[in-house]
Amino acid sequence: MPKKVAAPPPTAEEYATLTARGDELLAARWAKEAKPLSDLYFVVISCKRPANVKPMEAKLQGCSPTWIVGAGDVEAYKAAGATNVVEGGGLCASRNLALQLAGAAGKPCVQISDDIKSLSFVASREDTEQWVKPGTIQVANQRAKQAEVGVASLGACARYIDVQTRRVGCKLGGTYPCGNPGQALGGPVVGAEHFVVGDFIVVQPDALRFDETMTLKEDYDFTCQHIYKHGRVARCNRLLILAEHYVNAGGAVAVRNKQREAQNIKHLRSKWPGVFLGSPRGPSEVRLIWAKRDVTIGGTRIFEPDPRNPGRGIYDQEEARRAREKRLSKAAGKPVHVAPAPPKAPRPKKAKVAAPPPPPPWVTCAPTRRASTSRRRRPPGNPIKRPRSADILTTGPRAPSRSAT
Repeated sequence: MPKKVAAPPPTAEEYATLTARGDELLAARWAKEAKPLSDLYFVVISCKRPANVKPMEAKLQGCSPTWIVGAGDVEAYKAAGATNVVEGGGLCASRNLALQLAGAAGKPCVQISDDIKSLSFVASREDTEQWVKPGTIQVANQRAKQAEVGVASLGACARYIDVQTRRVGCKLGGTYPCGNPGQALGGPVVGAEHFVVGDFIVVQPDALRFDETMTLKEDYDFTCQHIYKHGRVARCNRLLILAEHYVNAGGAVAVRNKQREAQNIKHLRSKWPGVFLGSPRGPSEVRLIWAKRDVTIGGTRIFEPDPRNPGRGIYDQEEARRAREKRLSKAAGKPVHVAPAPPKAPRPKKAKVAAPPPPPPWVTCAPTRRASTSRRRRPPGNPIKRPRSADILTTGPRAPSRSAT
């Protein structure tokens, strides 16, 4: 079979036509709060991918992006058509340089990966002030079928995220980490303690920086820093992102392997105990659940790794407390006391729905008649008396048997 030829990336005019409806849906939700594009500092983080300059520049018309590239890549990116190119370093060093440049300009920093395919906005009629979480994934999928999904421009998405971060009073905002509308509609419009993927983020001027000791999963750590310091983030769960993470040559793909994934996951779990649980997607993935954090970082439980179940914590809290005492005492060379975890606050009870009042005594219902049947019911205690074969009278000659014929 002949290989499928990939479609060429859209031009700036084609991209504007493609994203017109999505931009209208976004504009209806930010009212007059959105800043103009000139008040946002757009940065594309890239390395060894000068071929991505042309399609990304077409998607960033009017944004005046700055390209922060790896060491020795400046000339290649300029030759590919990038106008403003700055040499960075590693992944986290380039991200921190972007924050520094945006802070010096006094603008929110919009960091974009160079392999984004599209951003879409999901407009659901259920997203009102009285939003109710769907009970099952089937209900969420049904809402997704009834919603309107429109591809939006990168500039409009950045303005929408900037509005959401200022509305809730946080410093970091981003998109839903995948392109599944059914899963996205299972959560609130703006998530507070959820992972913000680093492919498309808006960071308000702040002192927090990326951890440069990490080579992968640096966005998980950056999300935790913001939740820990500012109390929340603004993950916009109605913005869906599609990007080529694992198949696009260059960038983080050049350094990603199982060993480095394991090293960075170990660093995350030591820095944020209890927060990162295993993922059904495999040993190289994690789930960020801030509510399960350890008492040392403001949680309500003691998280000690279970030697019998790697990647999990000891469930029993008293056993976990003794295990921590033993570990710390061994490291300090003297007895160390560990206080028990504070008691959990009781969950609020659900309000019981009051039963409807009985009808007034003068309101009566018409009696329902039983449907007529062909067989009449017999009263109990009156069984059918079946005749014996000897009592059956014949009125004519008996039919001949088969043998007689």
